[in-house]
Amino acid sequence: MTISSISSNPLSSSNLNHTYGLSGSGIDVDSMVKKLMTAATVPYTQMWQKEQLAEWKKAEYNTFYNSINTFNTSTVFNYTLQSTTLPQIGTSSNTSVATVTANADAADINHSLKVNQLATGVTETSTTAITTTGGSKATLKDQFGLSSSSTFNISITNNGVTKQITVDPTQSINTLVSQINNAGVNVKANYDATLDRFFISTTNTGSTAKIDFSGTDSTGMSFITNNLKLGGGSIGSIGTSGVTSSTMISMASGQNENSLLKDAFPALGTSPFKLTLTNGTATKTLTVDPTTQTLNGLINDINNAGVNASASYDTLTGEFTLKAASGTLSLAGSDQAAFNFFTNNLNLPASGQDAQITLDGTDLTEGSNNFSISGVTYNLLSTGSSTITIAADIDKIVSNVQSFVDSYNTMLSSLTTEVSQSAYSDYQPLTDDQKSSMKDSDITAWTTKAKSGLLHSDSILQNAINAMRINVSDPISGLTGKYTSAASIGITTGDYSENGKLLLDTNKLKTALQADPTIVNKIFGTTGSSSNSSSQGIAVRLNNSLKNTISQIDTAAGTTADTSTDTSSNLAIQINDYKTRLTDMSTRLQDLQTRYYNEFDAMENALQQLNSQSSFISSLTSSSK
Repeated sequence: MTISSISSNPLSSSNLNHTYGLSGSGIDVDSMVKKLMTAATVPYTQMWQKEQLAEWKKAEYNTFYNSINTFNTSTVFNYTLQSTTLPQIGTSSNTSVATVTANADAADINHSLKVNQLATGVTETSTTAITTTGGSKATLKDQFGLSSSSTFNISITNNGVTKQITVDPTQSINTLVSQINNAGVNVKANYDATLDRFFISTTNTGSTAKIDFSGTDSTGMSFITNNLKLGGGSIGSIGTSGVTSSTMISMASGQNENSLLKDAFPALGTSPFKLTLTNGTATKTLTVDPTTQTLNGLINDINNAGVNASASYDTLTGEFTLKAASGTLSLAGSDQAAFNFFTNNLNLPASGQDAQITLDGTDLTEGSNNFSISGVTYNLLSTGSSTITIAADIDKIVSNVQSFVDSYNTMLSSLTTEVSQSAYSDYQPLTDDQKSSMKDSDITAWTTKAKSGLLHSDSILQNAINAMRINVSDPISGLTGKYTSAASIGITTGDYSENGKLLLDTNKLKTALQADPTIVNKIFGTTGSSSNSSSQGIAVRLNNSLKNTISQIDTAAGTTADTSTDTSSNLAIQINDYKTRLTDMSTRLQDLQTRYYNEFDAMENALQQLNSQSSFISSLTSSSK
């Protein structure tokens, strides 16, 4: 049952039938009724004060429910975790090659790291200035001298995500840049007006990073190649799945895979270029001469290069495929003309390359220069070698223990202050009538004392205090050796007057950590047996006992000070009972007040009739004379 707020004055809202001063009888009726009601309202006032004290007590309990719960979840629970009690620190002997960080799962060992290749994304840049001579940059049509204003499509695929962009030649190149940047495919575009070049790159790295224009219509592809003059994007690390032409290879009319490259691809020119193929430690550089080499001839040279490289051309689909027969194939070291040939003529999508590392003698590839292995996060910066050292972060552990001690002392002080706070039974909650004759400062001072000691010697809070002290001071039964308790690692209590306040000897703690870097984790986080708290670590014990305290407060006062949402706690039931009884008492008091006024009304009517009769008799007596 939820009952609305109860007034300290049960008659404040009553509708009186009369307003009296002195009656015909000379009686001050209002004053008389007020005096009669003053005595009658004493039980109501006393009940209202009890209800008010119960509400204050509920609110005070709720304050501690929140503070204990916060202490338990935000502090105590964290000390059951290795990330707090056993933080690790990672150092790199060569920070120009890599930097590292370690989490609590990292083992205290050294790692050998060799960075053979950094992960890269894809970047394509206009090979020359792109604006036609005398062209205006107001629109794409003006800038590139396009013959039509009709829209065309550009399709961009990266990391398996494809987005099609509709390009309007009547809009500027900056609009195209925005369209690409907002496409949601992790591709960033930029136009440098000073250099007059268009740049496009992936924001992700690794072999899955690609700028693939397959799906672009013919007008769009012509725009990319001939107007934006994009090309020369890198073909990154190539695995056994390989890379395949994003669209059918377009050879000159009448030409095929057995034609000279200069004839099959006239735009390629006649200058030789170098193609470097690397797989592991095997490297081969091929010199490709477009005037003497055919596509089939280049395929044979790649397959016979001795680097586990495999190339092929499908005459049915018109697609070229390049892959590693085993391992990972890289084209790093090839000249720009080779990259241009693969991307612009053979239509291989430009792709990034994976990072290639040797960690503790094992060759690994990663799609990013930032990755985690066995609790260690590596940030690769350059090729080279480094020794990675993982060790307990003793300074951090000491700092964390000090933070625990400080938080524990704050919580303990709050509880001990509350249960020892003096209660002033002579200071009851003030009614509205009482407040009306007092200064604000006096009301504040009075109310402070009235609220004092609401939880004086409270059993729930006192039990919580006792449990906190025992949980910290008792040794952990499952541990052996020199360090088996909080005191053994420098966490002790002050004298009796300090009510169990913890003190930390950091030198003693550091000595213990030097002997056993895991000792704080053992003292705080040992799980032990759920049925035997003595085998549990400090934080595990505290976490369990504080949960019990929170549950007891919930039973006593709920999780909120509001009785409209809490109707089941002991105090909520008590408060609502008070309110029910106050409502009934208020009704009876208003009925009593009405009866008093009705009785005075009857008396006044009787007096008026008596006065009228007296006047009539007097008039008869006077007329008979």
